[in-house]
Amino acid sequence: MASEQIEQVLREKYARYLNIQQTVQAYRLLYENNRRDLEELLITIDALEKIKNRNLKLLNGFISLGPNVFIYVKGEIGDKILVNVGANTCVYMTIDDAISTLREREDSLRESLNKISKTIEDLIQVAEELEREIVSLQNYLRTHRKT
Repeated sequence: MASEQIEQVLREKYARYLNIQQTVQAYRLLYENNRRDLEELLITIDALEKIKNRNLKLLNGFISLGPNVFIYVKGEIGDKILVNVGANTCVYMTIDDAISTLREREDSLRESLNKISKTIEDLIQVAEELEREIVSLQNYLRTHRKT
């Protein structure tokens, strides 16, 4: 194989290697977002279970309006709560139904995290193999240029 052809193969492998590295970064960001979503979901489920187990009927405290924003609330806890079930669609349901719905979402997020993690591992293996091939081709070119 001529040096020019090997250099072309080397460039292609390097471009593929960079592409895989960028893809790994994208999957790591997705993993982190899903992990944060799962963490928030577990906190919500825990809060609902505490409300249910303590049979709370009155609320006197702070409620989160969003990240790091809270308001003071004093009032009655109704029999049903509003739960976002996806696509910004909210459904009025009992605490038991809400916990069940959120548990299903938890399972889905855990499954997604496992799949993303496996994909990252697979991509890293491909990147490592490409790295070895790139080094091998570079070494081959160095030795043949000297002769």
